Amino acid sequence: MRMRRILLYVVAVVCLLSVSSCELYMSDNGDLDGNWHLIGIDTLATGGHCDMSERLVFWGIETNLIEAVDHENDPRHYGYIFYFERVDDHLRVFNAHKHDRPQGDIKVQDASEIAFLGINSLDDDFQILSLDADRMILADTDLRLVFRKQ
Repeated sequence: MRMRRILLYVVAVVCLLSVSSCELYMSDNGDLDGNWHLIGIDTLATGGHCDMSERLVFWGIETNLIEAVDHENDPRHYGYIFYFERVDDHLRVFNAHKHDRPQGDIKVQDASEIAFLGINSLDDDFQILSLDADRMILADTDLRLVFRKQ
């Protein structure tokens, strides 16, 4: 009986120590977090519209990172990694790197490399025009991006 109590005590201590040593980080981005399908790009100056709904361009947003991937044209599905900051209704997207661990995640030097993702500059400021659990609309000075959550 005494051995059983000691064993129970040891198991309880080990369980408490293992739980207390883990730290979970919860993002406070609300509806912004998730996997977003880029379904439309509007050119603000001309009123032009590009239907992207059949293309497989996605932004994965979590914590302070965006992973943007064109699954049709990126055979390894690595895409690009960006940092972001959200302040009120603005989303600043910056510090782009080509997501390629074997090559060391190469820093993007030319914004034209990432334009197909709807990002026009290496430090782009989007206004969040609309954001809910299913849909997001962002606009910078040139483009309006329409997303649907997957």
